[in-house]
Formats: sequence, C-alpha cells, structure tokens
Amino acid sequence: MRPIPSVFQPGSRRRAGRTLVLAAATLPLVLYGVYGAMGSHSNDPRQWLPRGFQETELYRQFQDQFGRDEITVVTWEGCTIEDPRVEELARAVLDQPGGVYERAITGPRLLRQMTGEPSRIPLSEANRRLRGTLIGPDGRTTCVIFILSKAGVENRSAAIEGLLAVAEKVTGLPPEQIRLAGPTVDAATIDIESRRMLTELSIASAVIAFLLTWWRIGNLWLASVVLATSIYSTGLALAVLFYSGGNMNLLMTMLPALIYVVSISSSVHLVNYYRDAVAEEGLQTAPRLAVRHGWAPCVLAALTTSVGLGSLMTSAIVPIYQFGAYSAIGVALSIAVQLLLVPAMLTLWPARGLAAEPQAAKEAEARAGNGLARVTALICRYHWPVTVAGLIVMAALGAGLARLKSTVKLQHRFAEKSKIIGDYRWMEEHLGPLIPLEIVVGFDASTALGFFEQMEVIAGLERRLAELDDVGATMSAATFAPPLPGGGSIRDAGRRAVMASRIEHARQQFIDGGFVAQIDGQQRWRISVRVDALSDVDYAHFTNNLREHVDPILASMPEAAASATYTGVIPLIYKAQRQLFNDLLKSFLLAFGVIALVMIAALRSPLAGLSAMAPNLFPIIIIFGYMGWRGILIEIGSVMTASAALGIAVDDTFHFLTWFRRGVGEGKKRRRSLRFAYQRCAAAMLATTLICSCGLAVFAVSDFMPIAHFAWMMVALLAAAVVGDLVFLPAMLAGPWGNVFTRNRPSERSRQRGAGALT
Repeated sequence: MRPIPSVFQPGSRRRAGRTLVLAAATLPLVLYGVYGAMGSHSNDPRQWLPRGFQETELYRQFQDQFGRDEITVVTWEGCTIEDPRVEELARAVLDQPGGVYERAITGPRLLRQMTGEPSRIPLSEANRRLRGTLIGPDGRTTCVIFILSKAGVENRSAAIEGLLAVAEKVTGLPPEQIRLAGPTVDAATIDIESRRMLTELSIASAVIAFLLTWWRIGNLWLASVVLATSIYSTGLALAVLFYSGGNMNLLMTMLPALIYVVSISSSVHLVNYYRDAVAEEGLQTAPRLAVRHGWAPCVLAALTTSVGLGSLMTSAIVPIYQFGAYSAIGVALSIAVQLLLVPAMLTLWPARGLAAEPQAAKEAEARAGNGLARVTALICRYHWPVTVAGLIVMAALGAGLARLKSTVKLQHRFAEKSKIIGDYRWMEEHLGPLIPLEIVVGFDASTALGFFEQMEVIAGLERRLAELDDVGATMSAATFAPPLPGGGSIRDAGRRAVMASRIEHARQQFIDGGFVAQIDGQQRWRISVRVDALSDVDYAHFTNNLREHVDPILASMPEAAASATYTGVIPLIYKAQRQLFNDLLKSFLLAFGVIALVMIAALRSPLAGLSAMAPNLFPIIIIFGYMGWRGILIEIGSVMTASAALGIAVDDTFHFLTWFRRGVGEGKKRRRSLRFAYQRCAAAMLATTLICSCGLAVFAVSDFMPIAHFAWMMVALLAAAVVGDLVFLPAMLAGPWGNVFTRNRPSERSRQRGAGALT
C-alpha cells in the first residue's frame, strides 16, 4: 500500500494542535472573504457571452453607437394616456437623489411631441405609430420607460426597489399591482433571488444536511466535526472567490451549497473509516488508521469531482466558466481541509462514545448487514439479467440524447408563478411585445442618398417588416417623422424639398433620441423590431426571415451603398442557446476522458478503468436521455449537472471498488468481496447520496429556473448514480466481466496491512 503523505498524518497531539491553531489563525481572513463574496453580485444575462463572439461585439458596438438599453418599463391597471399619474411618476423618479435614472419616456409626452412642431403628425396617426411600443392595442393603455444611469447600473436591485417605492407612493397601488419589465428588471430580479438563496435557502440546505449527517452517524460529536470542517471548507471557497476578484452571480450562489454537501459527503466517508478503525484498534490510533485507509479513495474521489466541475471551464458562457473554476478549486481545497482537520480534531478530542456502542446499535448494524447480505445474494444470483437490463435501459433512453434541445429564453429563466413572468404576460397583452431585435442599416460615405432619402428607405423597410409574421411592433426614426410625401409632380417635388429641409434640421433630435448615429463618415439608422418575450418563436428562423426581406431590398438599391447588421437581445439569446449544447457535450467529453484516465491509473488496468466508467455513465444517459424523449429543454443550469454529477458519482465508485479490491486482496472470493464491500460502504454511500440530494433539493423551490433545474437534476442524477454503483456495478463485478478488476492483486504485505488504497 502507498504510504500516507506526511502532510495528512495526524501524528502526535502537538501536531494536531498546530494544525488547528493554523486553521484558527486563518479564520479571520476566511470570514472577511466570505463577507466580501456575499456582498458582490453581477447578474446581467446579456453578459453571459464573452467579448470574443461576433454577436457580443456587434451588441457592444450597437450600445456604443445608440446608447445602452438599460430600460425599465412601468405600467399598471388603468395606466392610460389621460392618467396624470404617468407624468407625475416620471418626474418623481427623476427627482430622486443619486441620479439612478437619467431619462424617462412616456406615451403621452411622445404623443404631444409628434403632434406638435415640427412633425405635426395627426393625433390618430401618432397614436397608431406608437401602438405595440408605448401605447397598447386599445389606443389608451400606456407606460413609462426609465433609462438607467451609470450609477444605477452599479446596483440594479436598489434602483428597482427605489422605483417601486416611488411608484407605490405616486399611484397609491401596492407593489404587486405595479407591472415592471425590461432588461434592468430581469437583472434586478436575479439579484434579489440571489440574496434570498444565499440566506433562506442556503441556511435551510445546511441545516437539513447537518441533521441527516447526525442521524446517519449517530454521534453528535462526530456530526459536529463534520459540520465544522464542511463550513470551513465552504468559507474557504468563498474567500478564494473574493480574493481572486470574482463576483457572485445567481449560478455562483450554488457554490457554497455544493461545496458544503460535497465536503459533508467526503467527511462521512472519512468518519466511516474512523468508526471501523475504532472497532479494530481503539480510539488512540483510530485517526491515523482512518487516514491510512481513506486518504487514497478520498483524494481520488475529490480529484474526479474537481475534474468534472473543472471541465465546465471549457464553456464560453461566462457564469458556467466561473462556476466550474471556483467549484473545482473549492472541492480540491475541501478534501485537504477534511484530511487535515478531521483527524486533528479527533486526535485531540476523540469520539469516546464509539468505544462502547450500545448493544441496540450493534444489533441494528447486524440487521442492516443481514439486509445487505440478501441484496448482495440477489444481485450475485441474477447478475446476468441485472447487467443486461441495465444495458437495455441505457440503450433505450440513450437514444433520446439526440433529441435534446437547449434554451435561455425568458420564460425558461423564471418560474411560471413568479411576478416577473406575470408582469411580462400582462404587458404583452395590454401594451405589446417586449423583446427587441435591432436592425442597423448603415449608409456608406459614398452613398448618393441624402438624409431625407435615407429616411425614406428606413420608412419603407419598417413598413415591410411590420407585415411579417411574429413581428409585433417596429420603431425607428421614421416613426417620429412627418408623413413623407411621394409623387413625381412639380408640386410634390416642392413638398419633398420642404420636408427634406425640415427633416435635415431635425437630424440632431433623431441622433439624441438614439435612432440615428454618425460613425466614421457612415450614417447608421436603427430599426427596432419587437417580438413576444413569452412566445415560442424560433429566434434563428425569425432572424433569418428578417434578413431574407431586408438584405435583398438594400441590394436592389446600389446607389444607397447600404448594408444591414442584426443585433440586440435575440441574437445573443440564440447564440447562447447553441453554445449551451456545445458546452454540454464538450465539457462532458473532457470530464469523461480525464476521469477515465484517473480510473485507469488507479486500477492499473485500461480495461478495468474503462469498465468502471460504465456505472458512472448510467445516470447521465438515463436522466438526459429521459429529458430528450420527454422534450424537457436543456438550459444553463442543466449544462452544469452532467460533468458535476459524473465527478461526484465516481466518488462512490472509488469507495466501493476500494473495499471490493481490499476483500479480494485478503483472499476472499469475488462474491464474498462484494458482500464485504456492501457491508463496509453501502450504508455510507446511501447516506451521502441522501445528504447531498436533500441538501441540494432545497434549491428546487427557487424562482430562477436554472437553479431549480440544477437542483432537481442533481438529485435525479445522484439517485441514478447510487443505483449504478450499488446495483449495476456489483452485477458487473459478480459476472465474468468482474475478472478484469481482480487480475492485479495487492502484494501479500499489502493484504496483511489491510490496504485501503486502490492498488
């Protein structure tokens, strides 16, 4: 057997004391890091893609040219163009100290501007042009659009909370009756949910995991040791996040819960080795013996878990990349904490109650052993049917993997019952669609068209776009321009000359309004096309449909020297959807490959290492295949689960194979070795699965669906993983295929010393 690394040897009480003093000395730094990490939030879904992507660069350029789209749309039941509270709210919010909002736009105000000088658009025509954007289909319902300042962007949730407080005072309505939508609201809602998760849900998860640990171990002191070391590991992971300059986002709020339950899982296995050591050699040498038997499988399990999580760093989605990096570091640090602090604490303060367990506990353990013996006998007897059934189920459900689809749409980000979805639904029914696709038409400096003629081109494009399916509304500079005269008579030519002069004089107004930009001699015009946020529109088809209508029109006018680019939220969402699926496949293949190499090295056999991966593929194929057959969409939370679950599932595989090979090394037959492995670690495997599952299941109640999906998928994957490790794997080991795991046996010396490592 391999010797214990000196850093993990608890040694004397003096060494244990030094270890705990060092941990106590670093505790203030850890606590400060935790406080800093918990106070940092960055939750803008539009920043999920990195800058290197073309879609991201186009969107950034669009914002630089036409202004940020940090908008908040506010309305309520009875908010009409005649309601004086509309303008009152706009003034009251802008008058608030701090300059959180820099501008407000209202439906009534735009109507007055459009019907007044210099546009002089008839009221009915102005009302018609604003329908679907600032005025509802009834011609009366309206809204206020607030544009966030740079100061407001720093704390979107505070900006929205302040806006709600003012709106409640001005309108006399409770906050739940005030409708909010827009990108700023999306980000603020995620911020607020992050804080709730870091307080209510994380605390509930920690308490549930601790109570289950106490119940499983049956010893309050041992459970307290597990709790203390797991909390320290979690704090250390958060401190690394803070000191490295990282920010908390909604996906990262799962970091403390994940590190906590994984740490508890590792500690429960280590404590399981400690209990066995107490029974074998007594309290004095038990910590050292526990580390001797447990360090190799625990380190290997942590390594594979870190690899599984670290593979998420291949993702181009920024929050997934960050989660993968920090969770992998956190798991690696946690196993070091467990192997240092658990034996140190048990060296100084042994769990004396274990030395003389009550007779009832021993009888209960004997009954459990008999039950496991029956399970082992059944699996050994029917190993062929069990193995074949497992392979058939994997093949049948695995066919569903080809049917998987991904999404990051709004309706898949928040719970159906959440206020934000209710507000979006109400607004899209009473006002109009809210998700924009921005078409930027650029006229080169060589164009033969003047400003007025360019306006005519934009107006023609806007009319054509408004006729397309799925286009709910459009808006451009032409929306606010006077009716453009046509015709070829002398009188018409005179009218066009007058109109061209008026529009030329209003050029700066269109630029200030964010509809026209002048960049490097090129004039660029913005056409905003709106689509329903909660519809099932295929964004790829929608964007291509726009291209097929706009590009040929511009190509047919060579004198215009014009071209169009397509940007906004919709292309970003579509790119993110495609990237999610690519990232899922890429991260999983990387995790599988690296973990398989670790398995091969640990088992010293390529065939055994690859065979041991079969039960770890079992949960991935079963759960994701089922999702494919049922049409359940893959989203940002789901992507994180495959690699993470693979790494965690290998944990139990290592422990089971450790005891199985140890039994073989002691001269037991394979079936007796299986029974030995069941008796030694099956209960701990079930307990750690229960602890991890219940600790993560708490987050399934989150209103942010990626986190809810992450929680329930991890529970499902862990449950399927324990079936793979305690049913499918033993059936393989009991049959002819089990020979590949027993060819390389430990030396006689290793058998005599009771090796616990995978050798």
